[in-house]
Amino acid sequence: MDVADLVRAESLGAEDGATPPAVFLRDGDAFVATALAGGPWSPDAQHGGAVCGLLGRSLEVCPTPVPMRIVRVTFELMRPVPLAALRVATEVLRSGKRTQLARASLLHGEVEVARGTALWLRVATGLGLEGAPNLAEEEPLPFPPGRGASPLIRVPNLPGYLRAVDFVRADGEPTGRGPSTVWIRSRVPLVEGEPLTPFARLAAACDFTSGVANALDFARFVSINPDVTLHVERAPQGEWIAVHGTTSVRTDGTGFSHARLFDERGRVATASASLFVDAR
Repeated sequence: MDVADLVRAESLGAEDGATPPAVFLRDGDAFVATALAGGPWSPDAQHGGAVCGLLGRSLEVCPTPVPMRIVRVTFELMRPVPLAALRVATEVLRSGKRTQLARASLLHGEVEVARGTALWLRVATGLGLEGAPNLAEEEPLPFPPGRGASPLIRVPNLPGYLRAVDFVRADGEPTGRGPSTVWIRSRVPLVEGEPLTPFARLAAACDFTSGVANALDFARFVSINPDVTLHVERAPQGEWIAVHGTTSVRTDGTGFSHARLFDERGRVATASASLFVDAR
């Protein structure tokens, strides 16, 4: 589903009352989803951006035996994630001096509703790799946020998580078929009282891989990504993340989305997602 489709979808309704202070509130070891965690497909289920952000936040704090960084994480949205109190259980699956693999499970009661599996690689200096090709550093920005771009999309009746972020699209860029780009910035903390870390910001933004260039009619079709895989080239900097995405859909109701993600310095990651498409 495209961001522009959501802006036009007035039938989704507005939420009354004050805006919550964060997407999630803490209650002991539980994360209580606020209205800002809501998604577009059901009034009772969360947006994938909220889910991926929370799982990413939990994975990045896993200790490692040597200096490492997360280079890949796959988020699997196994069931509709309810707007409720949730727990995150993190398990290191394999730890070594070169690689580490860990899983964070999002639990509603004792039921696993989503998970993220991350791969760490050792980082080192003095390897003599200066001058090695780095295509990410050479790729230009699709366009800079706030300069020569359309105004921020701030529509009060957007559902849930889409009210927790700002969007900027390039002037004149089409919202139908073909590649499309949106810059995204979080407006509220992910977890109340915590600063939003660069990796959690990137994890939350990667879920928009499936929606940025989706040309399907929101009133006629449901288009849900049950997964998204993020390959991280470096840690992002600043508040803005751009998602430059493409989507293709088959007549059998399956599809795929691919995206390149940027901060204001350049490309930081790539992402891919599977799509389940059905008629309403």
